Amino acid sequence: MVRITSYGAAGTVTGSCHLIQVGETRILVDCGMFQGQEYITALNREPLGFDPTTLDAVVLTHGHLDHCGRLPLLVQAGYKGPMYATRPTYDVARFILLDSARIQHEDWLRAEEHEVRHGRHVPPPLYTEQDVFDTLDLFEPARYGEVLDVGDVHITFGNAGHILGSAFITVEGQGVRLVCSGDVGTWEQHVVPEPELPAEADVVLLESTYGGHVHEPLEQAMETIATFITEVVEAGGNVLIPTFALERAQDVLFILRNLYREGRIPDVKTFLDSPLAINFTRLHRRYPEQLGRAVKRVILRGEDPFSWPGLQLTRTQRESRRIDFIESGAVIMAGSGMATGGRIMRHLFNNLWREECGVLFVGFQAEETLGRALLDGAAEVEIYGEPVVVRARITNIDGLSAHADEPQLLKWVAPTRASHIFLVHGESPAPEALQASLQGRLGLESTISQRGVTYEL
Repeated sequence: MVRITSYGAAGTVTGSCHLIQVGETRILVDCGMFQGQEYITALNREPLGFDPTTLDAVVLTHGHLDHCGRLPLLVQAGYKGPMYATRPTYDVARFILLDSARIQHEDWLRAEEHEVRHGRHVPPPLYTEQDVFDTLDLFEPARYGEVLDVGDVHITFGNAGHILGSAFITVEGQGVRLVCSGDVGTWEQHVVPEPELPAEADVVLLESTYGGHVHEPLEQAMETIATFITEVVEAGGNVLIPTFALERAQDVLFILRNLYREGRIPDVKTFLDSPLAINFTRLHRRYPEQLGRAVKRVILRGEDPFSWPGLQLTRTQRESRRIDFIESGAVIMAGSGMATGGRIMRHLFNNLWREECGVLFVGFQAEETLGRALLDGAAEVEIYGEPVVVRARITNIDGLSAHADEPQLLKWVAPTRASHIFLVHGESPAPEALQASLQGRLGLESTISQRGVTYEL
């Protein structure tokens, strides 16, 4: 008997959490944070839906917050077993979880100061830094291709090509082979390698984030970036790039380095104004064997794939605030990627009202975020409680996604020839579009998973 229950990333993209029971062995794949709109993030405070003490193992596909962000809650609830992940994923998760605990604490202090005056209770952070350290103590490293024996099943990690250390998981036991895709990467020349293809399987949990969507080619995205930066700089403005600290920042750095060396963008000052992105860039240098072919070629030439003469790394607030005095000729990369907080807010406050400036989005912008409002053409936005007129040019790049689009998802899942496919990690209409393509193009039946529903095979 095989039972599969998704307690997150079913009906939503975020909150990845999938309980797999094969015989008497219970494996939890991921335990991530719900992110996005308020009604979704409220799910982080709901009960997990299962007893963590009954788990035989936890397996982590990669270190993004929506896949690892609730792991400390398992430990709070009594889980003491192993948490298997690749070594790079452990390093990524360490930064991500500690940053999450810090942000929760800071947000709580600010909210409590405001709400206590009105006699309202503010719920405490989900977990503390100490909870994170207790969680990290349970991690056990796994290598790609290594077989781990857990109860009655064998677990294997394959390279998912999504971010540094990312993996898809194969679980075998009781005569059944089940594959959890995690997040599947792309076949473009990004910083990490192309995804490996899975072997034949009976059951697949397949992400559906970009069902019904086709990404623009990477070269087209690079040309758009080069043209946009050139035009804004020649107009006498600054270019702002709201940047996700992990993978997207490194992709953009690698692209800007190449554009600079090829003479396709002006010789301008470029700032990576994000301590977390700086840390993740250093982490990529630690694992050259985990990087893509294009990046490895640069390393073999003895060069740094993430740096060039015009790049400046700004860790401290003092260094960051010096950028405020630059009126033209700067490219400023800062978090957060959806412009919901972080240092990018100050740069937007200083530059959005200037028609000679430009904002270049390089990732998905969720509903009800400042990034989405700007892409949707807002004439005025609020930053730091003050209205800011939007005169800057706003554009979006689609070709840098770390997720496979629909044709790539079909390419990835086709070798499994699975009789049961469960679509997770998607919001309507993406899963429905992918479901139709699986049937129409591959002849594969699929089910769109519902949160908390157990499917028995």
